[in-house]
Amino acid sequence: MEEKKLQANGLYIIHDKYFDDFPSPRHMKNKNESRPYFLAVKGDNGIIWMVPLSSQVDKYREKEKERHKNVLCYIGKFKGRYSAFLTGNIIPVTNEYVQRPFTVKGVPFVLRDKKEIREIESRVRRYLALVRAEKLVPAVDILSIEKELLNRVRNS
Repeated sequence: MEEKKLQANGLYIIHDKYFDDFPSPRHMKNKNESRPYFLAVKGDNGIIWMVPLSSQVDKYREKEKERHKNVLCYIGKFKGRYSAFLTGNIIPVTNEYVQRPFTVKGVPFVLRDKKEIREIESRVRRYLALVRAEKLVPAVDILSIEKELLNRVRNS
């Protein structure tokens, strides 16, 4: 099987198999591999951190106002509309769990705004640092999932 080439800052849909392999009642619902869309942020160790998007912007707007302290979400533009990038709900994946890219008119969608990319990546890095330092407890045990995925990569 050919290895999928993921683009950093591309949007993807995750296989339902991921949520079967790493079950948690706290995962966002995958809606039969149709939503949510996930923004790919490449990690340093071969893991891809997927940031779910939500169209429920008003729900997250108050959290996002704490711009310098907030690592849980970022309100940004997606296809000309505002969306909430839920950096506090990231999940680690490997290529095998990526169903397909999100496309617009058959072309894979990639976030291009450098300022937004920097802000989202910064929040992901800060969130992970706080989780690794045990200063934040994620809803889903992302560090255990990351460890399992890294073991699989090493043993394949």
